[in-house]
Amino acid sequence: MAIYDDKWFEIWYSEMGYVTPNHFMIITPDEKNKGEIVVIDPFENNRIVFRGKNYEEVCSWLREDEYELSEGRNFPDDGW
Repeated sequence: MAIYDDKWFEIWYSEMGYVTPNHFMIITPDEKNKGEIVVIDPFENNRIVFRGKNYEEVCSWLREDEYELSEGRNFPDDGW
């Protein structure tokens, strides 16, 4: 298994007043625009709902809607 700095993802969730998360977003580096980070909504057919120039911009955007980081950064294996 190899780990690459440009191949990672994070899961951010929103509780919206419930006990269990009812919505989550995936953030990952943009494959087409190197250096940018995208926010993907799996509930909208994996549509990119936000694109940021850096990690801090994306995190700020997610926190505005009260999303929280689930566990931390995940690195897929070579098969991803």
